[in-house]
Amino acid sequence: MAIDASRLAGELAEAERTATPAELITARFPDVDWADARAVARERDAQRLAAGDTRIGYKLGWTSAAMREALGIERPNWGTLWRSQVCDGRLELDALIHPKLEPELVHRCAVDVGGDATASAVARSGGTWALGIEVVDPRWPSYDFDLLDNTADNSSCARIVIGDFAVVADPSAVRIELSDGATVRTGDGSNALGDPCEAVAWLARSLAAEGGALRAGDIVFTGGLTAPYDVVAGTTYSVRSPALAGIALIT
Repeated sequence: MAIDASRLAGELAEAERTATPAELITARFPDVDWADARAVARERDAQRLAAGDTRIGYKLGWTSAAMREALGIERPNWGTLWRSQVCDGRLELDALIHPKLEPELVHRCAVDVGGDATASAVARSGGTWALGIEVVDPRWPSYDFDLLDNTADNSSCARIVIGDFAVVADPSAVRIELSDGATVRTGDGSNALGDPCEAVAWLARSLAAEGGALRAGDIVFTGGLTAPYDVVAGTTYSVRSPALAGIALIT
């Protein structure tokens, strides 16, 4: 049975607007494939643009090999980032369904990055790096979804916090700490496809396969570097690193 990508994207938009979960696409359409999931995601992008939002970049999901292996996920994916998703340091929980957050390294492109991109080319491109917090909030009833559901749902992205950008000689060696005030989780830049520069290059190649491209000024969240925290009201989540300016998100 063929899917109606525009209708399904509309259902996801309504789920996001009302903080009410939608029914899993894979449960309704067992034959859905990668192309179908990407079609839904592109339709959702088109709806955001039509509503007056501005795309500011992209986010990668499942760039951690350990997470992919643990969850039986065969490949990374990506979603788009929008001006409306940027937080000023405070998170309004009433607008979300079941948020989690994770720390990431964020790349800002200094030049266009084409479909022949390599990690070494990205490293030489003059781009800068920042710490980021991504709040994921799947528009599904639970976290029991698969790669295709997640891909259709813009890789679950809901909100983002972005720190100050700076030059980093070796982003794969950056060590970060994520804390909720009681516990601390640590991760390394190398958790993102072995090298965050490779994560950016992988995204550029993937976009090119659909006729797109990374442009100068685009930002890229390169993937979670630690296990996520469930978001709890009344908590301050902070991300620190010796290499980059720290950031925080208050709930």
